[in-house]
Amino acid sequence: MDEMKLAMIGGFTSVAGFKAVGVDSYVVASPQDGPAVWEALPRERYAVVMITEPVYEVLLERVPDFPALEDLPVVLAIPAVSGSIGLGRAGIKKRVEKALGSVIEGQNEE
Repeated sequence: MDEMKLAMIGGFTSVAGFKAVGVDSYVVASPQDGPAVWEALPRERYAVVMITEPVYEVLLERVPDFPALEDLPVVLAIPAVSGSIGLGRAGIKKRVEKALGSVIEGQNEE
């Protein structure tokens, strides 16, 4: 079995640091370019794909069944350099609910 890798999709300033540590990086000029990059991405190569929240938001709107929760790669929305819009937290909460079969109440929503 081939070694699976980690990928990052986002704007240059968000992706540059990840590229420096060996993460396969895909730079988009704007979030609207995200669907084309996602469709061309060799997903079978990756265990995890991190996507900046602005790109992730466009993918949610334009790509049917994005992200698949049961298959690899695991897709993580992470804040862009400009800051968080809350999609990463919502995605993790959704995965935890699916794994546990229930909602965890009383968690701090900071």
